[in-house]
Amino acid sequence: MADPVVTAIPVDVWTKVATNVTTGMIYPLKTGGIVHVQTIRDTGGGAPTNGDLSEAVPIPDEGAAINSSAGIDVYIAVVGDVAGSVRADL
Repeated sequence: MADPVVTAIPVDVWTKVATNVTTGMIYPLKTGGIVHVQTIRDTGGGAPTNGDLSEAVPIPDEGAAINSSAGIDVYIAVVGDVAGSVRADL
């Protein structure tokens, strides 16, 4: 496992935090009313459209596991008015 990577997450903008992964964890670092959401894509596929959060899945404050049989890219966004950040353990 590589060192954890901390990434700032803007509001309503999909930010790629993992590329071609099959396992790992994503932890929100800023909580308390900040809603981090995630979506995935097959590795090499097109990124989700910024501002379109229709497929967004909330990330619990305790984190979300990545578990896939094939390599995926993970995208995170923040819903609301305040930017957030996450730590990716891959």
